[in-house]
Amino acid sequence: MLPEAEAQPPEFFAGEIEKQIPAYGLSLDPSRIELLARYLAELDLWRRRTNLTGPLSAEDLVSHALESALGEKLISHGARFIDIGSGAGLPGIPLAIARPDLAVTLLEPRGRRAAFLRHAVRIPVPNARVLEKRVQELEEPLYQAATARAVGDLASVIGPASFLGERGVVLAWTTDPRTLETQLAGLFSLETILPVPGSRRRVIALFRRN
Repeated sequence: MLPEAEAQPPEFFAGEIEKQIPAYGLSLDPSRIELLARYLAELDLWRRRTNLTGPLSAEDLVSHALESALGEKLISHGARFIDIGSGAGLPGIPLAIARPDLAVTLLEPRGRRAAFLRHAVRIPVPNARVLEKRVQELEEPLYQAATARAVGDLASVIGPASFLGERGVVLAWTTDPRTLETQLAGLFSLETILPVPGSRRRVIALFRRN
């Protein structure tokens, strides 16, 4: 069940981003903060009629968005990346906002969530597009990177990762990178672990195709 408070406006989210962002070591100019705040305001509104986030407070939404944007430290300049099971747009939309040099595909097979994503990228987030498909339908190696959040069995989610080019990477937001490493053994190797500030266990784990 969602918090009972009414949806917050962009101004609230902008202020909360300014408050939280120093802890993440991120640098966003005012125009990027404004876009991120507008996205979060739309997400806060839409989640009251579509189950996009679960029972998070508005402040929690900001934390999740900044945790998502933190992944930009691990993605090379100009990369094409795909956000698998994008859902509410996390981490894909904050990453696209933080890094306008990236070409971002938000992959989401569920119709209502894809509808929200199509609405959200009109904020605008011109370097992001929505693809309403299942990951199993992707066959061409069009991407240099993929992102995934809240996955238990990453290997089953990405399969043979035929959508990734040679030496492509997968970024996973997780509390258990070693289990994911075991799941991906033979296909990917764990290369980097980036701790999430303020969390005792959460990290962003980067796996590179062997």
